[in-house]
Amino acid sequence: MEFLLNTQEEQCRMEVYGEYLKKIPQLLQQLQTVETMYQKAVLEEAMLEGKDPMDPSVALYADRLARTKEQCILRAEDIRGQCRLIFALREQIEQESSALRELMKKE
Repeated sequence: MEFLLNTQEEQCRMEVYGEYLKKIPQLLQQLQTVETMYQKAVLEEAMLEGKDPMDPSVALYADRLARTKEQCILRAEDIRGQCRLIFALREQIEQESSALRELMKKE
């Protein structure tokens, strides 16, 4: 039997690789949550269109919705950047790891 994880470095690569595989679905779930929050804020803004903008409650609520949308945009950009980084690092490990290359061979 050939041992694929025979060095400490290769074992560490596999641990990091496993962490990346776990992180991807978490980031995608976070992105979905942020996008849903943004869509709800857009819906609520549309609902406020018929309300008096001079009403302090309406103005405060509209301001809160605008801030929520801006925060969602920033957070979505951050999550997408994290995803790109994780995918790039995962790909790097796949290229550097002799064990992964062996396991990915098509027979």
